[in-house]
Amino acid sequence: MAMMVNLGGIVPLSTVDWPGRVSAVIFLRGCSFRCPFCQNAELQSGWTPVDISELMERLFPRRGSGQSILHEFSGSLGIDSVVLSGGEPLAQGEAALAIARHVTARGLDLGVETNGYHPEALEALISEGYLGMVFLDIKAAPREDAYLRATGVGDALPRVLRSMDVIMEHDTPFEIRITVFPGMPSEDELNEIFDLLQRIKPRSLISVVLQQGIPPRGGFEPVSEENLRRLAQPLKFNVRIRSVRRSVP
Repeated sequence: MAMMVNLGGIVPLSTVDWPGRVSAVIFLRGCSFRCPFCQNAELQSGWTPVDISELMERLFPRRGSGQSILHEFSGSLGIDSVVLSGGEPLAQGEAALAIARHVTARGLDLGVETNGYHPEALEALISEGYLGMVFLDIKAAPREDAYLRATGVGDALPRVLRSMDVIMEHDTPFEIRITVFPGMPSEDELNEIFDLLQRIKPRSLISVVLQQGIPPRGGFEPVSEENLRRLAQPLKFNVRIRSVRRSVP
């Protein structure tokens, strides 16, 4: 039986989704969260089914030599990985596993950008040995009322904390990403997140990114990079500041 993927788009070459790597990015549709300033709101819903064999053909098109375009690139441009993004890619857990099998069979590493709402799907990918990196979005302070306000979902926080436990239990390399909009999360909430990290001291945490939230249709001035650097000062982990400019294909 064919495996269908609800596909949002493909970026064939990215240097920003996995720092230090050159990746292809697969966007999957669907997300339980309804964050008020979602950067990819068009991928929260919708149905654009693609058979996984067709997706793999798009990602790894066969050449006359029998090699794929990405394999040819890997020699000269250093493409060595694929990142699953969305939407929330782990909302399609079985599709994510199927993609992972195809990607790793071709000798490429796999990363996933996730909001942490599907710890079971995350654990399946990690326990099978498919994930080289997790990029975990933290939306709010580790309080249920804060997470409800930030995501519109009442049971989000325990799922996100369970995802973090899964990552730490398996010692999987991960990066935490916090998108900062004016007042959301607030400076106090950021400090609550920092306090949590400093309390649990995750060994496999590579870095924490404070990234600039861009209004989807204008309406406010983004938090400046200078202010993001100031907000990051209390954090004792490796911190990066990032401007978010890219849109979904």
